[in-house]
Amino acid sequence: MLSNLGDNRLARFLAPPKLGAMAWLEAPLLVVMAVLVGFLVRPDDPLIFQGGIRWSIVVVLLVALRYGSLLGSLGMLTLLLAWFACKALGLYPGLAFPELTFLGGYIIVLITGEFADMWRVRLDRAESRAGYTLDRLQNLTQRHVLLRLSHDRLEENLLVRPYTVRDALLSLRDVMMDESHLEVLPAGDELLNLLADYCQLQRGGLYSVAGGGINPEPVALLGQNAPLDLDDRLLKHAFESRQMAHVQMAGEGYGGIYWVAAPVMNSGGQLIGMVVVERMPFLSIHQETLQLFGLLLNFYADVVQHGPEVDHLIDVWPGMPAVFGRELVALANLSAAKKIDTTLILFTPDDSAQSRQIVEGLYRGRRNLDGYWWVDQESHQLMLLMPMTGPSSFESFLRRVEEWLAEDYAFASLAQAGVSYVHHSLDKRPVKAQIEEMLVEAGNG
Repeated sequence: MLSNLGDNRLARFLAPPKLGAMAWLEAPLLVVMAVLVGFLVRPDDPLIFQGGIRWSIVVVLLVALRYGSLLGSLGMLTLLLAWFACKALGLYPGLAFPELTFLGGYIIVLITGEFADMWRVRLDRAESRAGYTLDRLQNLTQRHVLLRLSHDRLEENLLVRPYTVRDALLSLRDVMMDESHLEVLPAGDELLNLLADYCQLQRGGLYSVAGGGINPEPVALLGQNAPLDLDDRLLKHAFESRQMAHVQMAGEGYGGIYWVAAPVMNSGGQLIGMVVVERMPFLSIHQETLQLFGLLLNFYADVVQHGPEVDHLIDVWPGMPAVFGRELVALANLSAAKKIDTTLILFTPDDSAQSRQIVEGLYRGRRNLDGYWWVDQESHQLMLLMPMTGPSSFESFLRRVEEWLAEDYAFASLAQAGVSYVHHSLDKRPVKAQIEEMLVEAGNG
C-alpha cells in the first residue's frame, strides 16, 4: 500500500509530497478566502473571534496539516494582517488586540505543522523502503519463474541437449563480464544464439536504444535480416508500450515482416535495446516461450546495466560479485538521499577452524534481502550488505548473533569466538572509499 501511496490522487491532494510554488500562494489564499466567507456570514466579525471557537484559526490549522509548520506560520501571518486590515476598515471598535488568541493559535499551528512534517518524512522513508522491497520482489519473482521454466525445459530436452538454461545463463554472464564494458550491449551474438536455442528464433536482430529512439544499426544479427523498419506498427507498439508484442496481437491487417518485437529492459525500468524477430516457428509463439523470451532479456539487461561505478569496483576487486556491487551502489544512493538506512559489516575470523565455521554460519543465516561478498575466500573473510538496517536494527542483529553463539558454541560474543567485525553505515561518500576504509580497519590495508 505504501508503494502505491504516491499514485493515490486523493492522498497527493490532501498531503502534497513537495512544497511547490503554488503552495506559497495557496496557503495565504485559503486564509483570505476564509476571511471573505466570514464577511458574508458575520459582517461585523469576519475573523469570527467572538464566540466559543475561533474558526479562522481552524483554517490555519488545516494549512499547517497540509503543508507543514513553515506555511502554517505564513497562514498565521496572513491572519494577523487580516486583523489589522479589519481594524483599518473600522471593525472591532474598542476591542484590544487579541494577543492570547494569536499566541495560543500560533503555538497550536506550530505543533500541528511539526506533526505534519514528521509524518511526511516518515511516509517518504516508508515509500522508499517499500519501493526498494518491491524491486527486490520483482527480481526474485523473475528468477523463480526462470527457474521453473528452466526445469520444464530440462525435462523436455534432456535427451537432446547436454546443458540447461542455467548453464547457458551462467556462460552468457561470463561472456558479458569478459567483454568490454564500454559496449552498450555486449555479447549480443551470444544472446541471440541463446534465444535461438531456447525460443527457436531463426532470424532476428538486436538493436540499441539511445536518445529516445532505436538505433537502426544492429548490434548483433541472427541470419540474414532486412534493414530495420522503424515505422513498423508492431515495433512501434513494443517500443512505446515497453512490452513484448507479437504477430498474433497485430490482427489480420498487419502486413509487416516482424513476428516478435521485445524490449530489452532491466528491473529498474530502463530500456536499453530492442530485439526484433523476422522468422520463428508460428507454433512457438505461445505463453511459455514468450515468457522465457522476456525473462532471458531481463536477465541480460540486469547483468549489462550495472553502471560504470560497479565496473570500477569490479576492476579494483575482481572477486566482488556484480550483483553485490550493483546493490551496494543502489543502496548507497538511497542512503545518501536519507531514504534507506544500510549497514555494511565485515567479518574476519582468526586462524582457528571454529571461527571460520562461525563465519560460514553467519553466511548461511543471513536474510534473503542481504547481499554477500567473500572478500577473501581462503581466510573466510565475509562482507554482508544489510539493507533497511540502521543502528538500532544492527544492535538487534548483534544480539541475535550472540544468542546463537551462546546456544550453539557457548560463546558470549563474536570476539570471544575469535571473529572480529567492522561495521559501517553507508553515507554519501564514494562507495569505493567506504569499502577501502572498512578493509583498512579490518587490517587488509
